[in-house]
Amino acid sequence: MPGWKYAFSLSREAVKAATPPGTVRLIEPTTTVVIPEGGVTTTDRFSKYPLPTPDPADPLNWAPWRKLACISTVSLYAFVSNFISACIAPALPVWNLEFPEDQRKIEELMQFVAYNILLLGFGNVFLVPVANIFGRRAIVLISALILFISTAVGATTSNFVGILVVRCFQGFGSSASETVVPAVVGEMYFVHERGRWMAFYTAALASGSVVGGISGGYIAVRLGWFQVFWVSAVLAGITFLCSVLFVPETIYERGAHCLPIQRNLPRPSRYWPRTPAPYLSLVTLPSMRMTLPSRFRYTGELDPTYTWYQPSSSGDLSSSTAMTPTRLSKQVRSSRATGPGNFSYHPYTFSDSLKFGMYRGRIKYQFMKPWYTLRLPATWIAMLQYGGLVGAVAVISTIGPQLLILPPYDWGADTGLLFIGALIGIVFGAITTALLADRRLKAFAKKQDHGYAEPETRLPIMLPALALGTGGLLVFGFCAQYPGEYQWIGLQVAYGMVAFALTQVPSLWFSYLIDAYNQLASDCFAMICILRGMVPFIWLLFVIQWIERDGYLVPFGGFTVIMGVFSLLIVPILWAGKRMRIATARYVVGNQ
Repeated sequence: MPGWKYAFSLSREAVKAATPPGTVRLIEPTTTVVIPEGGVTTTDRFSKYPLPTPDPADPLNWAPWRKLACISTVSLYAFVSNFISACIAPALPVWNLEFPEDQRKIEELMQFVAYNILLLGFGNVFLVPVANIFGRRAIVLISALILFISTAVGATTSNFVGILVVRCFQGFGSSASETVVPAVVGEMYFVHERGRWMAFYTAALASGSVVGGISGGYIAVRLGWFQVFWVSAVLAGITFLCSVLFVPETIYERGAHCLPIQRNLPRPSRYWPRTPAPYLSLVTLPSMRMTLPSRFRYTGELDPTYTWYQPSSSGDLSSSTAMTPTRLSKQVRSSRATGPGNFSYHPYTFSDSLKFGMYRGRIKYQFMKPWYTLRLPATWIAMLQYGGLVGAVAVISTIGPQLLILPPYDWGADTGLLFIGALIGIVFGAITTALLADRRLKAFAKKQDHGYAEPETRLPIMLPALALGTGGLLVFGFCAQYPGEYQWIGLQVAYGMVAFALTQVPSLWFSYLIDAYNQLASDCFAMICILRGMVPFIWLLFVIQWIERDGYLVPFGGFTVIMGVFSLLIVPILWAGKRMRIATARYVVGNQ
């Protein structure tokens, strides 16, 4: 298979015509239609990708209401997870008032936020492989249940160490909201729909922190420390119940553009060879041809109640439309069946949606697979940019309320109003992403000779967001260093700039990783969230001492430089992203 040297030796025309994993034909060739009144007109036929099967259980075929209920529920889970993570930050000053016998410095209390964020990231090292083994639904339910139980326990815990342990379990229970949930979104929607729905999800993800920051201080001051946990427990309980009812299993073995895996076949011993067939992607470079070894071929008569694929008019396996695989499970013969090819599926009922996914095995491999994604450059870039932005928001959301308590502001319980600026930034970030992401993808595909849609098409949209997020750190540091009667406006604007980037950047990166790496996307998310937990954890542990020594401007200036370097890493992807996908295609195909 091609490597880095081969990928970067290709001509521009060869790269444009190549179809590595992630490149799909979104627009079919132009069709000429004769108008009865005279004249002709040309039309472009729009294609859906991934290729849906006839099975109603295929998430791509779900009714709109079912998809809306599912994405609303998982977005609620993301919202509540971040609400619980952030609502304690403005409530930290209340600890010494609520527990005068256990006085703590602000550096110690910030551990409640730091360790929660750390576990939120590192929990995915375990949860993502388990989700790949047992299915998405099981992990979402277990995670939501852990979040609910730990939050309820926190409402009855009054010692520092106990609360710290509770916060760690809350972080672990929130982990799936940033890895498994975006995978669920990607598995329900076609390529041309993912941009707007991923924007919806990331808006809920980011707004949870903002709403938690606004309300946490009010709840703690007016109702008491423990009410922060009781309110959070109610939200977590509602999330768990909704997840039980409205989050079906979304992993579906449609095998689009793939050869089947024998272990997934219903009766391998009778109808299929015993030697396992390789799971290879057929979405490869046009110059590549794959030959199936003879020991993997089956030439006998197949049971007509089973099907692997429906052949199209084209016999070229390198074409994205050469095969239309169907569900690898037994079909039910229709009462109107007239031949061996006329079958129907059972309707997908509400009771079917309550079932859990199938066991997929390969435990050791599934736990190692996330680490294999570090061979993909996009994983590193997304990891650094997302981690940097989350770290920036974590520092601002923790330092900001402490700053506004002091003169000349003296906001008291109103310090949570700092998050209003972030909420405005999130709204604008979500709207612009939803309006531009999919529109740019389809417009670019129409301009291409082959009608190809490339994952890199959406990424230029994030350039202004990265610039705003990086500049927002410097603006916040400057306004914090030189307080004044109206400097709080600058703090609000700065927080809004960073929040705008935090909404748009991960939305576009998540869509890119799902489009480019398909079944490896959740493993990429796991590695991204590890750094997403480490960066804010490290920053929160040392930022107080740094601020006490050098003031606000120097630390936030340093954060600005770091985030600026992370932002510039987008340039190689924009310049040679497709070449990188060609070079790493062997890793994607080999780990599907």
